[in-house]
Amino acid sequence: MPKEIRFCTPTGKYWFLSPLADFSIKMNVDGVEYVFPTVEHYYQAMKFYAYDNRFHKILQLKNPDDARLLTKKPEYKTNRRTDFDKNKYDIMERALWARYKQNPKATELLKSTGDAILIKSCPVCYKCGFGIGSGTNRIGKILMQIRSEFQK
Repeated sequence: MPKEIRFCTPTGKYWFLSPLADFSIKMNVDGVEYVFPTVEHYYQAMKFYAYDNRFHKILQLKNPDDARLLTKKPEYKTNRRTDFDKNKYDIMERALWARYKQNPKATELLKSTGDAILIKSCPVCYKCGFGIGSGTNRIGKILMQIRSEFQK
């Protein structure tokens, strides 16, 4: 087992650790339960209220990267949830916990990483990942915390 596992590339051995990996989650949003194809879909959709058409557009996309890119368009930059920026890290953490609680296969894959240090190593992700030599690795730290709880 490697001491350090870096993940980001869709074709990589540890892609299953990414928020874009193909594990659906059920989440309650604004009083209604929805099924999101991936953690990334949930995270991007949470920028909007459930009554907003943009929320549903994100939910219907097949590719999680398309969901991420869609929210970069000008029409997706306004009239967002007022509390999204304040809560975005909690939103991601809640979604990752849901993935492992709801998907036994994902949990087994996560546990198979042993005690390796998990690093989301994407060149464009500095806030939740490691970026190129910088960043907080929030997602890697959350995954190690989740793994620890499931290994008990």
